[in-house]
Amino acid sequence: MNANKKKIDKLNLEYAKNDEKIARLMERQREIEKQRTELENLDIVGMVRELGLSFDELSELINGEKAAAELATDVSAAYETAVEEYAEGGVWNG
Repeated sequence: MNANKKKIDKLNLEYAKNDEKIARLMERQREIEKQRTELENLDIVGMVRELGLSFDELSELINGEKAAAELATDVSAAYETAVEEYAEGGVWNG
């Protein structure tokens, strides 16, 4: 049993070292993500300023794009439903 105790102690030590290393790496990963996000945000602000858009104009542009994407999704889903119903012997309503 003593041999197993030594192996367990050795594994526990290695585990603790790995745990510390993982914690350091995760902290660095969070810092990298923060820096990347800040740089991306600066790029976005720069592009908006180059276009000369006001906050309201930018908001309208983004909301318009979202509305268009939602409409496209709705139309696509309705079309798929109609095709499925027709394939099952239904009446074409398209």
